[in-house]
Amino acid sequence: MDIRNRATDLLRQTEAKLRGIVSEAASSGDYASVVRVAAWASSIRDMMNGSSDNERVERPRSANNDPKVKTARRLSVPDNRRSYPRFFRHGDELIRLAWSKREKKEYRHKTSYGRLKSLAIAVAEKGTDGRVFSTDEFLPLHDPTDGTEIPSYQAYVCISLLKDAGLLEQHGRQGYSISQGPNFSDAVEAAWKNLPRR
Repeated sequence: MDIRNRATDLLRQTEAKLRGIVSEAASSGDYASVVRVAAWASSIRDMMNGSSDNERVERPRSANNDPKVKTARRLSVPDNRRSYPRFFRHGDELIRLAWSKREKKEYRHKTSYGRLKSLAIAVAEKGTDGRVFSTDEFLPLHDPTDGTEIPSYQAYVCISLLKDAGLLEQHGRQGYSISQGPNFSDAVEAAWKNLPRR
């Protein structure tokens, strides 16, 4: 095993251990640690994703896949693209900033805190006992205040936040599982309260 593979394995193990610590912190009610340690785990996951991008860059290319073209494309995206998505709160709005590869610019999605809570309740019901569940099991959601259907992109803003905070784990196309167990709702509340304000 070469050095890069060993380093990636170490990062993968570290991220898994940090997820366990996040779960312990949530169980004990230490929500500030939940958010902080989940952010560390998320940073490690981002590093692993970055290392796999580098591995793809170094693989042999076919004649139709010129590396100079790939390099030019990579250079057209700002260096801080790996810092996306970013989450903020403004009043009772959840704001997600992301990077559009196609448009090569930042874009924003917004939803409300009430809708985040609605999604968290639906997720908690479907994800009991570590069960893997699909979004098809609870989408579309309906706004608790007026009963209108919540647009799916707003639900995915909430899911993206929960993944970024280490509260949901994605299992490929099979779906998601809750990382926090019985204190999931409290951990979602803590993640919301610890978002930077904008």
